[in-house]
Amino acid sequence: MIVVVLICGVLGALAALYIARPFSGLEARSARLAGLTCAGLVALGALGAYLVNGEPSAPSAPYAEVAERLRNADPMTLSPIEQEEVLRAALRDNPRDAEALTLLGRYLARTDRALEGVGLLERAVRVDETARRWSELGQALVNLNDEVTVQARQAFNRAIALDPSLPEPAFLLGVAAYESGDRAAAAQAWADILARLDPENPFRQAIAARAADLLSRPRGGPGTDGAAPFAEAARDGASMDDMIASMVDGLQARLEDDPDDLSGWLSLVRARMMRGEPEEARALLQRARDVFAAEPGKLAMIAAVESALTVQETDA
Repeated sequence: MIVVVLICGVLGALAALYIARPFSGLEARSARLAGLTCAGLVALGALGAYLVNGEPSAPSAPYAEVAERLRNADPMTLSPIEQEEVLRAALRDNPRDAEALTLLGRYLARTDRALEGVGLLERAVRVDETARRWSELGQALVNLNDEVTVQARQAFNRAIALDPSLPEPAFLLGVAAYESGDRAAAAQAWADILARLDPENPFRQAIAARAADLLSRPRGGPGTDGAAPFAEAARDGASMDDMIASMVDGLQARLEDDPDDLSGWLSLVRARMMRGEPEEARALLQRARDVFAAEPGKLAMIAAVESALTVQETDA
């Protein structure tokens, strides 16, 4: 360490001498001689440091040997950087290795190199398209753009065409519909995948809970989910409780005329729960079950809301 510090000091002195040379009044020949002397000192210092700390007799480790060691190691024992190098080495050996393209693309898509990950996944589906690879490409596009873009939707639709049982593309297509304001399309997309998944599948429970949470959120804007009666009550100077009651009553009246709106039922249940009316909420859940009795996917979302209601009552 001392040697390194000395070398750095000499380098600094050399740089200072070079910078100050025009102002120093030294003859050019003297300045060159000083510079060469300092350079010689640096070289001698570096050589001394190597002789003291270096290991010239240690065997070298060629890249091929390192790559072979990493390739034969248990992947669970490798660091992310080493795993990435294994995949890149596989692609150098075979640029059309679809599995290596997929794995490396998936890894990069979850880092700040998502654009490269998208490129690798696009190559993977061109080499050997599978539903899983199209789904990975769609998810990488979502990560890259922070939204379900047109290209992502195309990838998800292709994945579902190849394997309708994949949960991720169906769920994210539902998210795209929900974010565009089409709750009916979102509910149908989620209901379809929930109906296809086994009841014990953890994805089924997670999708049902997330979908129920989104669909039960009140809509904004005039004329949606009772917002018009709410606004009318506000203009009349009603209290906040009266305005909420007016909104809830308006939503319930609309559902009597249009009972096929799953999001409306779940929003109404959520409103009753927030108002501290668990019995009314349970009655609404039963009504919703009767309406959607022939649709197992929608029943799964209703059950998720009922589970949340049970937890809320327990916590209370």
